[in-house]
Amino acid sequence: MKKHGMPEMKEGGVNVTPLIDIVMCLIIFFMLVARIGVSTGADNTINIPETVLGAKIEDLGNTLTLNVRPGVGDDPFITALVGGEQKELKLVETTPTGVRSPLVDLLSELRKNNDEFKVIIRGDKDMPYKYLEPVLSACSQANVANVNFNTKVVTVTN
Repeated sequence: MKKHGMPEMKEGGVNVTPLIDIVMCLIIFFMLVARIGVSTGADNTINIPETVLGAKIEDLGNTLTLNVRPGVGDDPFITALVGGEQKELKLVETTPTGVRSPLVDLLSELRKNNDEFKVIIRGDKDMPYKYLEPVLSACSQANVANVNFNTKVVTVTN
């Protein structure tokens, strides 16, 4: 009986081109889904209040973070990350066509056809409530149902 041997291998070895294609596709996929270095627009100079209880927001994909500070008179100074840059959002603005509210307009636009839209408010712990109330009112006018306050969690020791 005649034995069949292994066929001779030609020069060149293993073709790694399909392997490289798959690795490149995986790299691109992970770059698209990773949230490394993504800014939420939070102003880290604001000294936020402390809490013992609270809920951690896991999904920040549908959120807008509003930084609220005391402003001039009774109007708060509000900033948010809009279109990739930090912008000031006024409560009321007078234009040649009339009076409008840029904050309510932005919230309404982001809320439109998006029931999962959330707002996170970052306010200084020593800020009077009179600066926070108009922001909450603007959220209500824009029909934003999910409004959260950013706080620091502290542990209580006995």
